[in-house]
Amino acid sequence: MATSVGFIGVGNMGNPMAGNVLKAGFPMTVFDLDPKAMENLVKAGAKAAGSAAEVVERSEVVFTSLPASPDVEKAYLEPGGLVERAKAGTILIDLSSVLPSTPRKIEPKAKAKGVGFLEAPVSGGVTGAAAGTLAIMVGGDAETLKRAEPVLKPIGPNIFHVGPPGAGNTVKAINNMMASVNSLAMMEGLALGVKAGLDPMTIYEVVKASSGASKALEGIPRSIVPRNFDPGFKVALMNKDLETFNTIAKELHVPVSFANVAQRYQQAAMAAGLEEQNTTAAMLVIERLACVQVSKGGEA
Repeated sequence: MATSVGFIGVGNMGNPMAGNVLKAGFPMTVFDLDPKAMENLVKAGAKAAGSAAEVVERSEVVFTSLPASPDVEKAYLEPGGLVERAKAGTILIDLSSVLPSTPRKIEPKAKAKGVGFLEAPVSGGVTGAAAGTLAIMVGGDAETLKRAEPVLKPIGPNIFHVGPPGAGNTVKAINNMMASVNSLAMMEGLALGVKAGLDPMTIYEVVKASSGASKALEGIPRSIVPRNFDPGFKVALMNKDLETFNTIAKELHVPVSFANVAQRYQQAAMAAGLEEQNTTAAMLVIERLACVQVSKGGEA
């Protein structure tokens, strides 16, 4: 019989991840604070639960995809939470991007109950979540990961065991810092080029074939030129991940500069009311500062 799976938090990222696990043939129970978020999964064959507690009681493996550390710690560690309610042998897997201190708090309490716990933050955005191509950065026990791999593989083929609890979210923070810095450098270059009279798609094609290429470039045809800033990965979430990176850097006394600049741009976008838009919406802030608009060929 296939492993029974629970999924708690089926929003922008959680929903397509849960959908791919369900398509792989695992019986699933889902819960979200927004009942509408569960509707498509229930239509596809999942069972809706009335609470997170109901999910963990029905499942051998439980995924969580939640906004931030306080939400994760509340879900797992409060009286009546997932750790307390999980049966011995259950595997709990948190896919959220959180402070490394959060999985370090959860793992020993789960272990004391005979419950497996893995942190498994992901990278690849909503597009990767839908396609089942996410990279998964796992911190935790190697044997527990081996048991969980069949359920993780529908989420993404690239599963990396990066170390003990906390290591997964450290790698995730590094990745998102680098992604944000690359993206914002691309946007600054794009603004300058368009103000100098260049076509934005010419810049895209040339840089894509040159040494300045990165995945960030795909934001030009996909989002910036067509003015499509629907999330995707939200400004508010990138700001949170940059805060995580900067917090780790302070704790380890590592001097960082680019991460601070990147976070200032994300905070400026939040101040402009763009926190629920895709991270490429930071282009709107850069355009205003540069008195240029990419989609209008340089006219502000």
